[in-house]
Amino acid sequence: MFSWSNNNSTSTSKVGSTYPGRRLQQNRASASAATPIQGSIRPPTHTRAQHLKSYLEDPTLQRSTRRVSSDDTTFDTVFQTTKGDTLILRVNIPLGSSFAAFCPTMTLAGVKVRHPWVSESSSMMRVTGYPPIQSEQAWKNSNMLLGAAVHEVVKNFQLNAPQVLDITDNGLRSIQTKKTAGTRTPTQTPPRSNNGMYNSTSSTRSSHDDAPPSYNVVAEAESTPAPEIPMPPIPSTYDEVDNASREELDEILQDDLEFKAFVHRLKISDEIFTIGSSRLDENVLLANENLEQEAKLKTLQSEVNELHSTLKSKLDAFSKLEKEQDVICAPPDLKSTIKKLQKAKKEAFEESEELAEEWVDDGVGTVDDFCKRFLEQRKVHHMRAAKMEILNNQER
Repeated sequence: MFSWSNNNSTSTSKVGSTYPGRRLQQNRASASAATPIQGSIRPPTHTRAQHLKSYLEDPTLQRSTRRVSSDDTTFDTVFQTTKGDTLILRVNIPLGSSFAAFCPTMTLAGVKVRHPWVSESSSMMRVTGYPPIQSEQAWKNSNMLLGAAVHEVVKNFQLNAPQVLDITDNGLRSIQTKKTAGTRTPTQTPPRSNNGMYNSTSSTRSSHDDAPPSYNVVAEAESTPAPEIPMPPIPSTYDEVDNASREELDEILQDDLEFKAFVHRLKISDEIFTIGSSRLDENVLLANENLEQEAKLKTLQSEVNELHSTLKSKLDAFSKLEKEQDVICAPPDLKSTIKKLQKAKKEAFEESEELAEEWVDDGVGTVDDFCKRFLEQRKVHHMRAAKMEILNNQER
């Protein structure tokens, strides 16, 4: 019989021999213990749903972001730069379940620009300068949510505005035209600080300045321009602080009351206050003129209400007459017409019979007169009978 051991071997060799499958398993176990496995099979830190939620529910990006693909893989975020250019950041998110293994791709859609973060060799204007999305491993090691990454890229493009070389998208070009023509007031962007980030002081005073414009504002075909108010030019220097020290300036900036008092002491503040007061007086004058027209408007309103009531009553009468007209002008019912002809035919026959009986009984008139009158009456009878026959044939 077949034996796993050599029949000619000694008993010692038999004891030392083992099942070949067991030896293979032991070899694999020792090899795996000696060579560590690269990488990790742990699930990703953030799921794809968490990445999407952080992006679509971001308080700053939410109102200016929309989906542009049939699935949830491609989104556009509209924003404006400090130069006033409106740009679109297109974000593509892999559809695979292992999202952490694939970094998102970001491109500037519809334009050709020059910027340190945008690859010049890519015709799609792909964003390659942001470190977390330069490679899959960098994205995985960053442990960032997608919303935070998009927010950082948009913020950098807002503050460090790209140089727009060409606008290839007609819709985006029309937006730029409307913006420059003054038909739409651009959304303000936060001032630029030395480190390329948001200025902490200004961001606390205006929490919505860094928000990009919403799609409804950008895609709006026409909007009412803001009224032009002549404002005094902002001076580049202030005599009040030329000789002030750094400590004095810090005290003014850190104390809100002191800062407001300083602003009210400026000459330009008085000019702005004067302009505001004049505008307020104009508004009061216009309001008084509107109030003077109140009595006239109320009189016109009562006349309109009275005319409306008259119109309503006449419309009701017209509707009633229109229904009667429809009944009169409607084609007659075939069966009812046949019944009426049947009755009229019978009446004509009875009248002719009565005429004959009267002539036989009384003998008034000549024979010719009787025949003429009798034939006329019978002619009506036969005409009605013929009409009945025609209608009966139509009914069949």
